[in-house]
Amino acid sequence: MHTRKHTFVAALFLLMAIPYALGHLTGGKLQNFQYNAALVPIAPIVDGYLDDPVWEDANTGKLTQELTTGDPWPESDDFTGTFAAVWRSGFLYIAIEIADDALETHQSKLLREDHLVLYLDPHHTGYRDELYRYEIPIGRETHALKSPLTRIAWGNNGQTCELSFRLDALAEKGNTLGFGITYNDVDDGRLQNRITWAPAGYTADDNMLPDLVFTAEIKPNTQQKLIQWGRIKSLY
Repeated sequence: MHTRKHTFVAALFLLMAIPYALGHLTGGKLQNFQYNAALVPIAPIVDGYLDDPVWEDANTGKLTQELTTGDPWPESDDFTGTFAAVWRSGFLYIAIEIADDALETHQSKLLREDHLVLYLDPHHTGYRDELYRYEIPIGRETHALKSPLTRIAWGNNGQTCELSFRLDALAEKGNTLGFGITYNDVDDGRLQNRITWAPAGYTADDNMLPDLVFTAEIKPNTQQKLIQWGRIKSLY
């Protein structure tokens, strides 16, 4: 009798878990939407300038979704933004390039200036949470970094940025993290737009994070080129 009861309870918990797992991995607006971060033979130099060869072949993600309204963000002189990510030896590296016709920076409060909002969920819970939230002011390299973020560097007058996250064993082929990136566009001290990387129709009410997946496929010729570039750049 006790055995049957325990079996029933276990089956009940399994049935309750299955919808959550399927919903997290494939459900809703995030179905088939993810970013693939590639393994590279040599890590980029985190200096804010996107001249490392690894960024030439990295997948490009575009900030094209208005998070407040759920409408697509049109090609505009007002703002454009792209990002890319690669990994090596337990570190995740993210490159960001933005173009804003009126940068609002160095204000007394972060909410009154343009800034990036990143989410990196190493536990892959699937949901946006303050624990995994990073607010990054444009053009500023803050000294107090929240782990696992280890470095922020800006270049080109605040138009390009590189970040590094130390993830150790989590950065491994096939592993998946929760990931999100949004640009908060502020004009005259007021938030005007929140432009994010997300599928069509995604809004702030959709609390689930997209996925970032670690992939690995290195071509021999590319590896030689990157190692040579890494040696040259390390001299400067």
